[in-house]
Amino acid sequence: MKIVYIIAVIIAVLFTSLLKAQTNSVTSKARAEITSLISLSDNSGLPGGSTLNFGTIAKSEGVGTVTISTLNARTTSGAVNAMSASATSTASFLVNGGMGRTYAITLPSTNVDVTRTGGTETMSITDFKARPQSIGGDQVTGTLDTQGADSFTVGATLNVGANQAEGVYEGSFNVVVNYN
Repeated sequence: MKIVYIIAVIIAVLFTSLLKAQTNSVTSKARAEITSLISLSDNSGLPGGSTLNFGTIAKSEGVGTVTISTLNARTTSGAVNAMSASATSTASFLVNGGMGRTYAITLPSTNVDVTRTGGTETMSITDFKARPQSIGGDQVTGTLDTQGADSFTVGATLNVGANQAEGVYEGSFNVVVNYN
């Protein structure tokens, strides 16, 4: 009986050793990144700053559009006539944040109305486009440089109604930037 007991103890010790030998461990890594908050401001260093200015438009009996491209080129369509001597400007913005980070620009996805000062008449602005300096083309993603800065311009299309009431039309639109 002692032999059976001794054999049982030996088997128990060996089995426990085998179980311990099968234990594995893995070392994992942890990571965190600290970066600057992204910020957006009016680029008052450029004509117009953050004001998208379609210029002066001659009253007409027909409908049409005035488009300001992201390069500040004005074009018209339909019965709209733009006054050649009037100033136009894209809206221009500065972005600051983490060096080399990419960011997304969110522009209005629905019509934005401008209302005649002292009246209730409106026109709508559509087809907003952005042009980040870092990319050099119309798109809604940019890259911050080694100083953590970039800028972009915004253009859009103004929809002018037939016999649109004379006056100055103003409104506002939101532009948002976020890291990708």
